[in-house]
Amino acid sequence: MSSPIYGEKSLQSARYIAAGAFPSRPRPVVFVLAAILLLPLIFFLEKQAALAQILYREPQRSVWTRQQAPQPQQSPQDKHNEGTLPAPGGYIGARFVEWQPAAAPPPRALKSRASRRPEPAGPHSPQQKQQQALQKKHNEGTLLILGGYPGTTYFSLAHDMAAALSRSADLRLIAVDAPGGMESLRDLLLLRGIDLALVSENVLYYADAAASFGPGLQDRLTYITQLYGEEVHILAGSNVLSIDDLSGKKVAVPPQDGNAEFTVRDLLRRLHVDAEVVEAAAADAIDDVRSGALAAIVLVGGKPLRFVEELPRDGTLHLLALPSAHSLADGYSPSSFGADDYPALIPEQQTVDTVSVAAVLVANNVAKSEESYQRISRFVPAFFGALSELAGPRWHPKWSEVNLAATLTKWPRFPEAKEWVDRTLREQTASVQRDFDNFLRISSPEGSATRSPEARKQLFEEYLKWTRSATGAR
Repeated sequence: MSSPIYGEKSLQSARYIAAGAFPSRPRPVVFVLAAILLLPLIFFLEKQAALAQILYREPQRSVWTRQQAPQPQQSPQDKHNEGTLPAPGGYIGARFVEWQPAAAPPPRALKSRASRRPEPAGPHSPQQKQQQALQKKHNEGTLLILGGYPGTTYFSLAHDMAAALSRSADLRLIAVDAPGGMESLRDLLLLRGIDLALVSENVLYYADAAASFGPGLQDRLTYITQLYGEEVHILAGSNVLSIDDLSGKKVAVPPQDGNAEFTVRDLLRRLHVDAEVVEAAAADAIDDVRSGALAAIVLVGGKPLRFVEELPRDGTLHLLALPSAHSLADGYSPSSFGADDYPALIPEQQTVDTVSVAAVLVANNVAKSEESYQRISRFVPAFFGALSELAGPRWHPKWSEVNLAATLTKWPRFPEAKEWVDRTLREQTASVQRDFDNFLRISSPEGSATRSPEARKQLFEEYLKWTRSATGAR
């Protein structure tokens, strides 16, 4: 058995040896050795991480940036066009800037993409010039005309005109749906790309008198021609005997027919009748007129209207008479309905007085572009020549009433239209004069007294009137 003193000394000696072999503070040589061993491994791992990021990262997509353009004070035309389809290249008030990739793709991927698609044609390349020439030729013969919404008379008018010109090899008319009334006139003045518009005559005179679009409207518009007049049909119930009986009651107009709505409101205003104008489909409104929920329904269109023709003879409805157009000032012409027009509503040998409103083919006199003026100049003779086809049995009977010689008081006429009408009248008059001279030479016996110039002139004017009435011309 060992001594306790000897055992304690032996334990202290062992602690001293361990302390000398493994000191508590590490020596510098340990760090040097660790750095030498670990630095190559760190460099290797960094290269591997960078390579993995390049190979496996998701490509960043190129984006379009929308940069807000400076906001100058907008003109009424710019503001009106903001709510319409944007022009190619961006929107009014903001612009698209040329896009730049957010990060360039690897050179190898860029090379492979370029190798898969052809080089784009430059702005001066033969392909680009050929495309521009084709686009110019296609547009210089195409015109846009504002008509009406489907189901309205101006919609049919515009599409009849487009169909009549469809045989032209280098001229095309595209009908654009329009609200009618004052809104169609506003679109013609302010909307880009519109060459022509069908506007009712009463709208023109009202907008000019009220300065609805500023002063000098007659200097900013020019008309091509008047088309046929459309009669105002007021279908009323048996308890409504005059226009004054509509006061304080509801009067219906077809929905989305801006021309009919404007005409009704304008007539009520001029006749000092305080009635409420509401929208209702014709078929539904007729039932409401019979029941008394509505006092009347007003339709504006060239007689005879098929809807009115098909009404039964039951005595519940009648056509309300309107005062003479002379008391309504500009924008209206006198007209009437007879038993031949609506036998179920009008007895034989009776007539109902009303007024008609002419549709006017109008252009913007403030030249939007030289190309637009040239297009209209080409359109005028083509359309005037196509009127003979529109007067045929295939189209509405009202087309035969178009009188190109009729003028619109106080409004300037498109120069090419005026020249065409003046030239045609001179040619027709010369032709009639030759026929008249031949008639006199054949009908006058030899040795008869020679007529004086005044007598010949008077006889020629009578002959001219007879010729025009025989051919249906005015």
